[in-house]
Amino acid sequence: MLLYNLSFYNRPMIAMLVSAFLKYRFSPAWLLALLLAAPVTMAKPRLLVSIKPLALIAQEVVGDKVTIDTLLPITASPHDYPLKVSDHKRIREADLVLWVGPALESFLAKPLRHLPEARQLSSYLLKGIDWPDMDDHSKHNHSHDHHHDDAHDPHLWLNPLNAAVIAWALAERLATLEPGHAAFFRQRATAFAESMGALDRELRSAMAPLGNVGFAVYHEGYSHFVHHYGLRQLAYVTFVPEQRPGARHLAELRRVMAEGGECIFSEPYQRSEHIDALAQQLKLRQGQLDAIGSEKITTYPELIRRMGQDFSACLAHR
Repeated sequence: MLLYNLSFYNRPMIAMLVSAFLKYRFSPAWLLALLLAAPVTMAKPRLLVSIKPLALIAQEVVGDKVTIDTLLPITASPHDYPLKVSDHKRIREADLVLWVGPALESFLAKPLRHLPEARQLSSYLLKGIDWPDMDDHSKHNHSHDHHHDDAHDPHLWLNPLNAAVIAWALAERLATLEPGHAAFFRQRATAFAESMGALDRELRSAMAPLGNVGFAVYHEGYSHFVHHYGLRQLAYVTFVPEQRPGARHLAELRRVMAEGGECIFSEPYQRSEHIDALAQQLKLRQGQLDAIGSEKITTYPELIRRMGQDFSACLAHR
């Protein structure tokens, strides 16, 4: 139980008293009396999350009972992030690490091997996650210049019902770490799940008229939203942002979009010269999608609503 973990007490106070004991050779009994008499400040459990979308989900569950620390800045790609020495320290000191899994954050796989299972939670492995059929539009997607080791799109947070699954799993894990706040975490997860049901219905209604509009995305990271809401993705520019598309892939992309595409989406922080050129050649409308969320996005519902708005703006030509 975290409540009785000495590391959660006022560390500066303990350090000062121990230093005085060593310097002035006070008796152990005297030191113990001071420790017991000193006001106790409980530090909050530390939850380290890999990316901002998971942090947005986590804050819906933990409220003010847990300190959330996000590992990656929003400008960094979770596909290929070089961990710093300070990042390794943050991982070691976290009471719990919430991540997607090696299919997305492969850089975390090795350091997390040294962390006990009880101190890590992979949303990729959770029961109840809805997985879209990656083959639906990948079969149109050309020359397969890129290879992925897993059949599932790891950007699972783009389905709000998956976010509810993550919230429930996090609440249960935190309940075992902090039994005193178990009811608090579970109540918040329940409320969040109910709000996700309402948000899902809202988005289904908004996306329904757009299902026949063909489009391409910058990278293959939106299938959880696309398939869940019945949108018509024809292609992607590159499978993962870190790999530049080959000439054969771009030629096939151009052919597919010429036959039925109306819109093409770029991403913030990624080069868009191929998208700009294709849009100009084929007279395609351009939009931008952000699966991570800018600094202006402060809640999970904002992130997903913005995704819906960005799709609508381009597909509906508004």
